[in-house]
Amino acid sequence: MKKLNKFLFLALSMVMALSLLTGCSKDSEDSQLTTDNTSVSAEIIELDLTSEEYAFGVDKNQPELLEKTNTFISEIKADGTFDEICNNYFGDGTPVAVKSAVYDPDKDQLVVATNAAFEPFEYMEGDSYYGIDMEIAARLADYLGMELVIQNMDFDAVCLSVGQHKCDIAMAGLTVKEDRKEYVDFSVSYYNAAQKLIVKSNDTSFDDCSSVEEIEAIINSKGSGIKIGVQNGTTGQIYCEGDEDWGFTGFPAETIGYKNGSLAVQDLLNDNIDYVIIDSAPATCITKAINEMQTDSANASFARKLEKFKEIFVEQDGYKMVLRGLKNTLLIAILGLIIGILIGTVIATIRVIPKYKVLPRILNAICSFYVGLFRGTPIVVQLLVFYYVALPILNAHMTGVQVAIWVFGLNSGAYISEIMRSGILSVDAGQMEAGRAVGLSFGTTMVKIVIPQAVKNILPTLGNEFIALIKETSVVSFVGAADLYVAFNYIGSNSYEFMVPYLVMAIIYIVLVLIISLGIKLMERSLRKSDRRN
Repeated sequence: MKKLNKFLFLALSMVMALSLLTGCSKDSEDSQLTTDNTSVSAEIIELDLTSEEYAFGVDKNQPELLEKTNTFISEIKADGTFDEICNNYFGDGTPVAVKSAVYDPDKDQLVVATNAAFEPFEYMEGDSYYGIDMEIAARLADYLGMELVIQNMDFDAVCLSVGQHKCDIAMAGLTVKEDRKEYVDFSVSYYNAAQKLIVKSNDTSFDDCSSVEEIEAIINSKGSGIKIGVQNGTTGQIYCEGDEDWGFTGFPAETIGYKNGSLAVQDLLNDNIDYVIIDSAPATCITKAINEMQTDSANASFARKLEKFKEIFVEQDGYKMVLRGLKNTLLIAILGLIIGILIGTVIATIRVIPKYKVLPRILNAICSFYVGLFRGTPIVVQLLVFYYVALPILNAHMTGVQVAIWVFGLNSGAYISEIMRSGILSVDAGQMEAGRAVGLSFGTTMVKIVIPQAVKNILPTLGNEFIALIKETSVVSFVGAADLYVAFNYIGSNSYEFMVPYLVMAIIYIVLVLIISLGIKLMERSLRKSDRRN
């Protein structure tokens, strides 16, 4: 009953917090009306900062695919198909949904790496992909007589995934660039693009600019005291930081990287950065959507944000991504914990074995190195090394979820080994002596007598480890796995509003932790009753 009361109190507190936010939003609106201040919006400076070409990045080990892709691009540009696809996003056409098949190495599939947060080239609604690149991908797969598989990942991992032969082709609004040619062979160009500067509507610094040079002079004059937002790994970042190959001198300003352009524009309007530089077409889509949201939030308060979230979550089947993300989060955490317990128990047992002989000393040294290695490096680094270094060396293929399960299991094993070792050492030494006295071997005594008692002692700490695993799964997007964070980031990117998605995500994590904590308490209570009966 006490646990139930705590849960109800927490739920009530969350409701009150949301109500308070709604009220604050309403008060803010009233304040705006009384002071006659207009809301600040995002504005694009209509001068092209760069001139670049988009192309597809093909696996260097597949020259035939490159040749066929080039032929395909030439054909769709010649027969008007490409113009028809572009009209779906820039004209009066209707965007076409593209579905991804499930990856199966035994099937003849075209595996496409993309970053589906780059409207109008690639974005998602529910389980469906949309965008110029995605429609081209679907037609290319049909042209090749293959099944289409789309793998959504961070932009700066797209070329790397193709370069390590995890995907066949990168289709993500890629600008042709020399350093990317180390990983992929570029197809012929299919689209001319440019970078655009986005500023707040009340910033008049660039109103009289008629050339790129004038824009650059103004930004340079502000020195290092300003911040410019960009999408990680894009030409915008290269332009701001400078690149000799492209002739970009860069700016003295601090460059701030974001996972997608909409986060950067939102941060601009939140006054956390001064400017945003991103690709022209996405800049138009993002500023239009966010400006509409700014107007909505000023006139209709927090309730309109909830309505927008509901639209993506329910009407566009965003809940399917959330359920899939929740499933992956739990799968990674639970299987990672099981693997960790198995590894940790073995290591802990080895480390408490008397070191009178050479073999136990060698095994102890190996286990100590293992524990130090996995406890001494961040889980993100371990994921990246395993996925982008170890698998290519071993010439093995695993999905992002499978990689996450094993890495989390190996990482957890290092921590659980120390937890288990402390639990074993907390068991009275007489228990081991008693087992050996009645003729049981060391191993049998450990398994049947010592370890069960140790588990009772460390159960709360194991629960904490499970909770930590649940929360740490938010980093698995680095290897292309879709967890809760990826699902809610998708909702935020498609609604161009991140407050409600992130609040709901936080509530789900809190509920998961409460459920786990309650389960651990019930297990402890059950074990205490068992002890009393014995």
